[in-house]
Amino acid sequence: MMNYDSWKLSNPIDDGHYYGLVSSCCGSEYIDEDEDGVLWCDECKCECDSIEDYEYEAQQRENYLEMMADGMRDER
Repeated sequence: MMNYDSWKLSNPIDDGHYYGLVSSCCGSEYIDEDEDGVLWCDECKCECDSIEDYEYEAQQRENYLEMMADGMRDER
């Protein structure tokens, strides 16, 4: 069992939890920059930015909660 001091000083990469970069539009892999410095999504072939996978998951969770709240307001 990990004690508090070891937990507090650890980081995700050293603990074997790596956060990868994904496309901002679909959360999938992306194709490296072309000659113009633009990233392309491998899934939908759209121009995209790269973000950490946990950021993408947080954005999707936030979008879901907002959609559910809108649905609840519409039912009233």
